[in-house]
Amino acid sequence: MPDLDKIKNVVIVMMENRSFDHMLGYLSLPPFNRADVAGQSLDPAWLSQFTNFDAGQASQPFLSTNPYTMPNSFDPPHERPNVAAQIDPRQDSSFPMNGFISAISTNVSNDPAVRNLVMSYFGAEQAPINQFFASHFTICDRWFCSLPAGTQPNRLMSMSGFSMIDVNQTPLPDQSLVYDWLNSIGVSWRVYHRGVPFFAMMPKWMPAILFDTDHFKSFDDFAPDLQNNPPDKLPQVIFIEPTYGDAPRVGYSTDDHAPAGIANGQEFLMQIYNAVIAEPFWQSALLIIDYDEHGGFFDHAAPPLIRTDAPAGAKYMTPFASLGVRTPAYLISPFVEAGAVSHNLLDHTSVLKFLGEKYNSGSYSPLVDSRPVGSISHVLDFSNPLTKPAGAPALDAYLAARPPAPAGVTIPTANTELQRGFSDAIVSMKQHGADATHPKFGPLLA
Repeated sequence: MPDLDKIKNVVIVMMENRSFDHMLGYLSLPPFNRADVAGQSLDPAWLSQFTNFDAGQASQPFLSTNPYTMPNSFDPPHERPNVAAQIDPRQDSSFPMNGFISAISTNVSNDPAVRNLVMSYFGAEQAPINQFFASHFTICDRWFCSLPAGTQPNRLMSMSGFSMIDVNQTPLPDQSLVYDWLNSIGVSWRVYHRGVPFFAMMPKWMPAILFDTDHFKSFDDFAPDLQNNPPDKLPQVIFIEPTYGDAPRVGYSTDDHAPAGIANGQEFLMQIYNAVIAEPFWQSALLIIDYDEHGGFFDHAAPPLIRTDAPAGAKYMTPFASLGVRTPAYLISPFVEAGAVSHNLLDHTSVLKFLGEKYNSGSYSPLVDSRPVGSISHVLDFSNPLTKPAGAPALDAYLAARPPAPAGVTIPTANTELQRGFSDAIVSMKQHGADATHPKFGPLLA
């Protein structure tokens, strides 16, 4: 195992709902032609293999030139039954990966051009921070979401190593999180959140989210905290959360969740990176960026057949036969190889494996330890530290083309379990005594 003591602070960011091919598959196409990336292809046989059909119409991956929005409030479905239809498992346990369009019900959209957007991908011009990270740090092209399911089950896997649910619900079940684990072994941690944090949907965390200013702080404090404190005075593990599009919010959503585009997420990731490269923080930092699941967007890589059984007391019984769809992941640190690609088999629990190695003598939990995926540590490279990080590209012209930020508070219509969960969290905040004077959530409670 490498010398993990060289890493003093771990920063973990989980974005929303994009697949690897959708965000990074362009790297294997002209003009980049990166043969080291398992991305998309122009080979006719490849295109024929992964052609998706919708009402008899054939569709192949295509470049989207609009990173700013998606039409008609289009949010491709991605709960457990939807994912099964998208990857289309066969009796021989293969996955043709050809049901991404046909799995969309007509009440989501009956416009063929809109439905076809799940086959789209972005290039370097549409995703400049993706390109910057891929050029200067390490990407992972065999990182799969832990379950072929939606947001909540995968985020619970990433934060617990197991999930008591297989579809979104409100409220979230009370299950142990990595926050509890870190507390139990005496490792300091903090969440910097822009807007309502995800685990406001788990009732037991509401008092801490509202009133524990050491563990839950505004994202606005992130960069100043890193600039004004030495690494050993900062939390050992830092979680950063975007502004969720399904939550009541002020301004842009920054989580990349459709129907929003990815431009706001690109800006958010740039802001995180610019904070992390502050000295002396950078010299001993590891930034991990991943996505909870694919959000219904096409990816060609068949999920590995790794079984996940329902834990005792779970609200489902049928085990998952495989991992979920492949998602983007970036490792950004002095201790990675510049412009490299890791082909290690990873999923969200690979982060928990790494935390167990670094902070608990190699063990997170028996369940996580036994999961047949690698650890983040397998990707790190301490042989030639990147002591002078590259400067992020300016995004002024890129961002100038996006729609203006919404005025005032945006309250999403509570049409989905996730939207209802965030809406219920606002009610819970008020029940816990928070009001319009609350320093983080006041506008949402007015």
